[in-house]
Amino acid sequence: MKRILFLTACFAALLTACDRNEYENKTPNEAALYLDAAAERSDVNVFFKRTIETQQRKLSAVLSGPVGHDVMATLTVDASKADLYNARHGTDYKLLDPAHYELSAASLPIAAGKVASPEANVYFKGLTELPLDVTYLLPVSVTSGDVSLLGGSATVWYLVKQTSAVTTAASLTDNWITFPTLDKAGPQSDLFNGLKAVTYEIIVRVNAFDKAASISSVMGVEQYLLLRFGDTSFPRQQLQVQAGGNKFPDSDDVKSLETGEWYHLAMTYDALVGSMSIYVNGQLQSEGTVKWSGESVNLAMRAMYDADPEGNKSLAEAYQFFIGYSYDEKRPLQGDVAEARVWSKVRTRQEIWDNMYDVDPKSDGLLGYWKFDSPENGDVVKDVTGHGNDGVAAKPLKWNTSVEVPQLNKE
Repeated sequence: MKRILFLTACFAALLTACDRNEYENKTPNEAALYLDAAAERSDVNVFFKRTIETQQRKLSAVLSGPVGHDVMATLTVDASKADLYNARHGTDYKLLDPAHYELSAASLPIAAGKVASPEANVYFKGLTELPLDVTYLLPVSVTSGDVSLLGGSATVWYLVKQTSAVTTAASLTDNWITFPTLDKAGPQSDLFNGLKAVTYEIIVRVNAFDKAASISSVMGVEQYLLLRFGDTSFPRQQLQVQAGGNKFPDSDDVKSLETGEWYHLAMTYDALVGSMSIYVNGQLQSEGTVKWSGESVNLAMRAMYDADPEGNKSLAEAYQFFIGYSYDEKRPLQGDVAEARVWSKVRTRQEIWDNMYDVDPKSDGLLGYWKFDSPENGDVVKDVTGHGNDGVAAKPLKWNTSVEVPQLNKE
């Protein structure tokens, strides 16, 4: 009876998900073989815009420990693995046609005493020929007659899709975006000063709320007009606006957001009447009155000092406008950013909802628009309005070119 129960449990596990500790044909105390690309999770997104013709992904065969003999690993594409994936996930993805992929090597050797093979590439090609928003599967498995397999990580399923969604983002984990032109006097910084109204918008995914800090900075100017998560004695995952000496809204755990989820966030402020609103995914989350700035908002205060060095000396040390940074490096935004915008007007609820994921760069009142969609620009994030206030990463910028931001207003 115990043996029957054991076999039943194993079969059930096979139909649901692979256990990372599951071995195939493993003998005691023997190292097992797996794919590094499947070590953390076995499905890998290959999402791309319709103008992208090719993509590639790297992978290696890896042993869980060294062995005293050479190991030859073989890469294969097994159609039955696509059926297995669909059965586990309740999907109906088709197998990617061989015309759209190529493996750079079929065999990956691992020398005795070593634990990893040379890297191989999976080339995806002819991608513009694929239909829009249809997902295909490419299961790449490793096999070997020399050692056993670490079953849960012996196959990587590539999910291949030409998507209409946002597919590129920049990782701001331990990094942030600066705006050098906003510190200098001139027409570029003038745009950000003397504002009667402001709207911030940003598409962001928080990967972790840093336990060492109570605040995750999103965008804006510290101690002036800053959109952030958390505060002392405030829910760590709730949005808060610091507006001068005011903090908005009141704490409410129900308004806490989650890690790993893409959100469109927006904050609007009317300086003349003091009305402030926070939107999450196009829906109003908080609204109230915060009167603090007189009748104008200045987001480029250092430029005001640069224009008049004999004027207000405190402006020389004024806090700056950033994305992902505020007071110091201990308040980081540990996550990814796909778009950010600043407007000189209060965007209405309908305008925010209708245009969460893309707007015309020449829109009236759009001061700055950073799309985070051009890794070829390296550490520079272009301002697509043409105003020239390009963002510059404080550290070498890491790009993610296979995200897919759900377009909630189109579903």
